[in-house]
Amino acid sequence: MSQNVAAKLRSAKEKHLAGKVVEAERGYRELLQGNPGLTEVLHPLGIALQQQGRHAEAVEYISRWLKVAPKDYEALVNLGNSLLNLGRGAEAGATYRQALALRPSAPDTHLMKAMADQLSGDMAAAERSVRATLSLVPDSPEALFLLGNILCATGRRDEGMQAYRDALRHRPTMVEPMINLASNLQGLNQREEAAALYREALRLRPGTPEAMLNLSTMEYEDGADPEQTCRSFMQVLSQLPDHPDTLNNIANLLMNMNRLEEAQTYMRRRLAVPPDASSSHGTAAALFMLMGQWEEGWQHFEWRWLRDNLPVPLRDFGKPEWRGEDISDKTILIHHEQGLGDSIQFVRFALEMVKRAAHVILEVPRNLLALYQCIPGVTLAVYDEPLPPFDVQIAVMSLPYVLGVTVDSLPATVPYLHADPARVEMWRDRVPKDGFRIGIVWQGKPGTGVDKGRSYTLDQLAPIARVPGVTLVSIQKGYGLDQLGRLPEGMKVETLGPDFDEGPGAFLDTAAVMQHMDLIISSDTSVAHLAGALGCPVWVPLKFSPDWRWMVDRGDSPWYPTNMRLFRQTEPGDWAGVFQRLAADVAALKDGDRSKLIPPAPPLRPPVVPFPPVAAPPLPTPMPPVKLRDAPMPMAGIAPPAAAISQQLGLGITETLTPLGRIRHLAEAAPTSEGLALQTALCADLLAEGDVVVEAGAGAGSFTLALARAVGPRGRVHSFEPQHVQNDLLRWNVQENQLAQVHVRQAAVGDGKGHILVRPANTDSISLSGAVGDPVPLITIDSLDLPSLHLLKVDVEGAGMNVVQGAQNTIMRCRPALYIKVNVPEQARALINRMTELGYRLWWHHESADTAPKHLLALPGEKKPVVIGLLSANRPG
Repeated sequence: MSQNVAAKLRSAKEKHLAGKVVEAERGYRELLQGNPGLTEVLHPLGIALQQQGRHAEAVEYISRWLKVAPKDYEALVNLGNSLLNLGRGAEAGATYRQALALRPSAPDTHLMKAMADQLSGDMAAAERSVRATLSLVPDSPEALFLLGNILCATGRRDEGMQAYRDALRHRPTMVEPMINLASNLQGLNQREEAAALYREALRLRPGTPEAMLNLSTMEYEDGADPEQTCRSFMQVLSQLPDHPDTLNNIANLLMNMNRLEEAQTYMRRRLAVPPDASSSHGTAAALFMLMGQWEEGWQHFEWRWLRDNLPVPLRDFGKPEWRGEDISDKTILIHHEQGLGDSIQFVRFALEMVKRAAHVILEVPRNLLALYQCIPGVTLAVYDEPLPPFDVQIAVMSLPYVLGVTVDSLPATVPYLHADPARVEMWRDRVPKDGFRIGIVWQGKPGTGVDKGRSYTLDQLAPIARVPGVTLVSIQKGYGLDQLGRLPEGMKVETLGPDFDEGPGAFLDTAAVMQHMDLIISSDTSVAHLAGALGCPVWVPLKFSPDWRWMVDRGDSPWYPTNMRLFRQTEPGDWAGVFQRLAADVAALKDGDRSKLIPPAPPLRPPVVPFPPVAAPPLPTPMPPVKLRDAPMPMAGIAPPAAAISQQLGLGITETLTPLGRIRHLAEAAPTSEGLALQTALCADLLAEGDVVVEAGAGAGSFTLALARAVGPRGRVHSFEPQHVQNDLLRWNVQENQLAQVHVRQAAVGDGKGHILVRPANTDSISLSGAVGDPVPLITIDSLDLPSLHLLKVDVEGAGMNVVQGAQNTIMRCRPALYIKVNVPEQARALINRMTELGYRLWWHHESADTAPKHLLALPGEKKPVVIGLLSANRPG
């Protein structure tokens, strides 16, 4: 090196040491430009670039120097530092490892390697490295702080918090472990100590964003003024305009204040700042769903799987997730997640999938298994038990995203769940008999974030209890029952006894009792969703800023559009105003104003605003594998053997025939197929789209298909069949034809007095049990409390009068058409007389042969008769 070059290099280094980094960089570059082989300038130039934050350039020059001097310890450490700053943790760790091979006892390098290992995700290596530092410098607060971070990140919170305390013991003014310790104490609800630590951190380092943000959040949760909290958040944002947690918290706060447009502004800013986080996508999902922007909200909702402490973690199903492709020849598993209310609300989408897939397996928690037995076309499986084979899978709450559900296209036909008729009858004499009966629920599960503000105290319902003639009936379970012992003077609430819903199945008694109530008033809990799904009239008092599913500025719910009304706080915490309005409407309803049951019309929705693409979430790892059955279980919709059909229906087929696929094949194969076709045509002409039918004695379902097609998807067919084998065939046929509008019950319909109703061919008699030791309930049609009925079809041999006697109230109220099989002559005159007394016009419908079954067709006197060439004049009995 010439003296001139050496002097210039010395001058550049002196400027560097004096802190004139930019001038030093300029000198190094001039030297390198004039002397390309001057490698001695590469390392100091890299350091100058590193000091200016230009780490990518620093890596280039230091790496060139290390090719010349591969054992330069300082250069290796500096290269590792720049790689670490660039987020290249694995490369940084490898570089520090080379440096430690030269100086194994360098504590700072062990510490830097621990940071690199942590960044690369190798937490075990990070812990080894930081403990190597502590073995050399036991009282290093930096190492103790990093150890605390690693321990907390690997689930050892108690050890991590102790490491933070040790770091503060050696350096009481170190703010970083102070804030992290406070954050963990906050998570453990040790709020007083956490707040003291945040305040001390702010005293030592005023304006520290994390301390300000966390302290303000905690104070807001404890009831601080939201406007003051918002100002504190804004102060943090003035220092760090793109601070992601602050942007997210401001959006959350504004959403809780119902300032949704402002919240959206800050949410958009947060979504534009990397990295993605499940918390910000969770806030975005709640905000956009609350605003009715479901098209975008569902996409953000998919990030829920990355949340901590999920009630049901995502599992490894070993099969692809369904993304909307054709699965008409495949089996889909719809798997369980989250709470009971979510399940009841979203199980409606399983009915949509019955129309798309060859088979649907619906996984449910065990305590909902009995409630969901009424869902047609699905095979129920129990959560956390082995599953039958399937081809594709999807979480139940992801279905609306894949189906593209919007506020305007939400499948909302209710009811889609049904109470067990036998249990409804069991509770008939146990519920209070007098007054306008209102079932009430006031308390959700306390201590959960979602419960904050949604529950109200029982005494808030006192204005309703004071309405003359009202009887309040508690259908509350678990939490909040202690409030029954401290009611205000004069307030009375009836209870249903200690055995109410005490069995292993959830909501069975609740669903049955709801059928006897005039109204349900429920806080935002699973009971509100149950009432909605059952089609019961339900009013839901809501806090000022409710859960996303209720949206804003509307008194109806698109989830339950015909039977649910929402009563909202007009300002935070104002339950008194809500219940005064409720009491006024209850009084009007009790006095006969049925319009109070009709939800208000929804507001007009603004047009959909285009939104940026939403990134798909990375799947959580590791995922536990699901359990699978060794052998497949029977699937809903799979055809029974041809021999079984032949044996039960007497069809002219042999065991070698392919199993029958549709009910229409059964009808075509029947010996009296022409007569059956005439009967179904007659009944179909009596019905219109959306009508309700009761079919007493449905057999294997030959008639059910025609009834279901006549009433369409908006209608309802209640089909009763007590015989076990026939009932199994009926269910199979309904499932195979994907008849969501048909509700099958294994029950006998009669007068409720235990009469034998079924006397099938080839047997002398059959009891209501259908099989020894396996009782089948007998119910009346009146016990169903149907809001409407358009056709009652009776095919229970020799027991038509029994059915009519058990349906008198429904017949008088709904005036349905009646189509009754009559094959016992002595009963014909009694039926004709009874129908005449009820104001019906009568015809015989019979086939040409004298021995063929005859059917009595009865129409209300005010209706015009339907003449299709099969009716004759009123024939003597």
